[in-house]
Amino acid sequence: MKRPIKTETSRLAPGWHGLRRTTAVLLPLWLLAAVMALIAAASLAIMSILLAYVAGESSWSKGQKDAVHALERYARTGDEADYRTFLSGIAVPLGDRAAKLEMNRARPDTAAIRHGFELGRIAPDDIDGMTWGYRTLKNTPWMRPAVAFWDIGDHFILRLADTGERLHALVQAGGLHAPQSASLVRELREIDSQLAPIESGFSRSLDDAARATRSLLTLALAASAIGLLGVFSHFIRRALARSDRLEAEVRKNEERLTLGFEGINAGLWDWEVGSRQCYFSNWLYEQLGYDVGTRFESDTGLTQLVHPNDLTLVRHALRQHLARATPFDVEFRLRTLAGSYCWCRARGQAVRDARGRAVRMVGCLFDITELRTAEAKAYTERELAEVTLASIGEAVIRTDENARVTYCNAVAERMLGRAAADMLAQPFDAICDLRNDAHEAQRFEILINSRATGATDNTGGATLHVMRPNGSRLAVDYSVSKLRDVQRRVIGTVIVLYDVSALREHAARLAYQATHDELTDIYNRREFERRLAALLDDGGSAQPGQPGQPGHAVMFLDLDQFKVVNDTCGHSTGDELIRQVCRVLKSELRGEDIIARLGGDEFGVVLPHCTAAHASMLAENLRAGIAAIRFTGAGRIVQTSVSIGLVGDAAGLLSVKEVMKAADVACYMAKKKGRNRVHRFRYDDEELSQTHAQMAWVSDIKAALENGQFCLFGQKILSLAQAASADDTHVELLLRMQTASGALVEPSAFIGAAERFDLMPAIDRWVIASAFAMIAEGAHDYGTWSINLSGASLGDEQLADYIEEQQRIWSIPFERVCFEITETAAITNMDDAIKLIERLRAQGCRFALDDFGAGMSSFNYLKHLHVDYLKIDGSFIRGIIDSPLDQAIVRSINQVAHAAGKLTIAECVEDAAIVDWMIAMGVDYAQGYGVGRPARLDILRGPELRDIAEVD
Repeated sequence: MKRPIKTETSRLAPGWHGLRRTTAVLLPLWLLAAVMALIAAASLAIMSILLAYVAGESSWSKGQKDAVHALERYARTGDEADYRTFLSGIAVPLGDRAAKLEMNRARPDTAAIRHGFELGRIAPDDIDGMTWGYRTLKNTPWMRPAVAFWDIGDHFILRLADTGERLHALVQAGGLHAPQSASLVRELREIDSQLAPIESGFSRSLDDAARATRSLLTLALAASAIGLLGVFSHFIRRALARSDRLEAEVRKNEERLTLGFEGINAGLWDWEVGSRQCYFSNWLYEQLGYDVGTRFESDTGLTQLVHPNDLTLVRHALRQHLARATPFDVEFRLRTLAGSYCWCRARGQAVRDARGRAVRMVGCLFDITELRTAEAKAYTERELAEVTLASIGEAVIRTDENARVTYCNAVAERMLGRAAADMLAQPFDAICDLRNDAHEAQRFEILINSRATGATDNTGGATLHVMRPNGSRLAVDYSVSKLRDVQRRVIGTVIVLYDVSALREHAARLAYQATHDELTDIYNRREFERRLAALLDDGGSAQPGQPGQPGHAVMFLDLDQFKVVNDTCGHSTGDELIRQVCRVLKSELRGEDIIARLGGDEFGVVLPHCTAAHASMLAENLRAGIAAIRFTGAGRIVQTSVSIGLVGDAAGLLSVKEVMKAADVACYMAKKKGRNRVHRFRYDDEELSQTHAQMAWVSDIKAALENGQFCLFGQKILSLAQAASADDTHVELLLRMQTASGALVEPSAFIGAAERFDLMPAIDRWVIASAFAMIAEGAHDYGTWSINLSGASLGDEQLADYIEEQQRIWSIPFERVCFEITETAAITNMDDAIKLIERLRAQGCRFALDDFGAGMSSFNYLKHLHVDYLKIDGSFIRGIIDSPLDQAIVRSINQVAHAAGKLTIAECVEDAAIVDWMIAMGVDYAQGYGVGRPARLDILRGPELRDIAEVD
């Protein structure tokens, strides 16, 4: 740094004499300023402490209020979450109380005070000040009232905490609604009301303390300021007198400055500060291309030529120097006469008068254009290289020809677990411990240490592991590239390490998840079938084994009543039951046996090379072990049983599909025969064969639902009234299944299987949704659409919700919908039928009781089933012309129905003669081939049923 230019007076003044004079002038000012500073600091500190206590009071009050409200809710609900909210709220004033008690000790524990205030939600930065303020000011007249209010408030807080504990104990003992609970709530509210004036008093006390503090500190500051003004005025008068004497000396010193720079390759400038006059040596004019003596109109002369982007920098440096902050040494660009710019470095020194003001500034100017150009080029190249390497997502390490590290990026630091400073100049092998088989490690070592001119670059083909200092290891792939000079000699190596640990862990995790059940960690269905297929390929599953080698046995296990456990105890209990079943399977089976979870409560077991007798024994052991499971879930004792289907080694099945189906059928038979048993698959089991045939329909039904292979037919229900209106046209929807070849399957072929395997609710919902869509589309203009409901759907608690949802979706009037339920289904599900009928009839739906008269006590149920139509069973209609008994039965049914306010529909009306009989008997509607055959609704055209194309 350049030494400042001194004036004559400053050079001649005796050192100690000047120091004494300076001290004599400044010491009083310093003392008064120090006093004012101390008063101001004390003011700020005390006011900050008071504000902190105000904020603490707010947290105290809020915590108390939150605790009261939470405890009141807890008294109503008994919810533990409300009690925990109470504890959280009451912890605030209790924490403040603990801090206060500790501060009252002679030797308080600061950690305990801090802990208490933190519980009271006091800002950590305020705790030390609040502690000091309390211990210092608690006995002052303006703080004693606030402390007294605090003590009183703590008494009530303790009562509030005790009330909460007693209420919690009462609720835990089952006394949520006991009289004691109401008494405690009243006590709680009384405490709350008593705390309100205490909180207000505490706040007022703090306000009074703040006002008193402000008044005292204001008086002290005013007194100090008056004293400071007096001292300052005295010394100002003396300083003004001295400045006049020094001014003449400063002018003389300015004249003694010489310009000694003409002999060096630099320009000289001399600026009269405050004027526009600036002197430049000839060198500067020559460098910039201007004529000697050219005047530059600007406040400092040269600023007119400074590059706009550098002007702020130059002016800032100039202002800093003139303010005595920094030396003037700045680099910037100057515009030449040709319009280009050259880089210059300016250094200068201000000459100041006796008052320290700069009156003149002299300096030199150097041309640094070439230096700057070289630096910019080098910087750009280095920046491009380093930014590129740093931004790469892999670890990049560069070594010299001796395999010593010369560079590593941040990723390499993280990957190797070492700081860059610890790796630089170290041998690569010392900072990167790579492990693999001996061949791969040797190959990598040869690559990084090779100095052969003709050595080629290479890329790692196998995975290595980096052993890190903390003992962990990281899987990496790598690549190696050689650095060469102009003679193609190797001068270093660039090693890139790719972290593939996450990729490999993810791949391993995906592979495991693809083959295992997440809940139980045993195999899933896919892996079970794959391993079963592998066993079949090796020698058959359930074939007789080769001589001396038994075949393989397969078991299907289905837990009994698992849904009941889920519904009554919750899914978490159901999951625990699944896990316990899995533990039984693992404990009872052999190590080579294959165990898998096939579905929610279904398990599969493959017993490789297991005789039929041993397989039966293992199956029975599993059944008994699962039946012995007992544990508590959701407050209940949970137990279960299992139905097991066993395919032994003599079944002769070859494919996975055949084995799985055989085991499934056997498992179903075990359930059918009472559950909690083992059923073995046999070809000569006729009942099992029938079940197998029905199960074959299950997949067809599911496929039909998924692929739209069901279709609807409509059959006319003819009104027999002479003045029937267009709105009185009826159609009953009938279901058909269409095969892949286009053939139609009657429902009698698959309805039995659908009912047996609980598929009827899904079929009924498909029919309802399809029918509502047809009604909404308006392609078929019929007054009433009759939809059949199965007995299983009557027991579906969500059916009514589903029907109402479909009605909202399609916006159809419920008055156009009639649901038909058979008499048998209605009687079997009487309560559910009554609920469904009442709910939907209230919204406009109509109901028909199908096959009426077939039951022994049909008339008895009419009093309970509020239906709109009775469909007289077809067995009474077909032979009515020749059967007086059928005539009497139909006539009586019709009369009773009319007496009950219901309309009648005759089924199986096969010809016009029967139609005439129905009219004569007063039956309201007729349905049958004599009225109209069923026809596909999607080929209907027009509103009249007579236009329907008949289907034989």
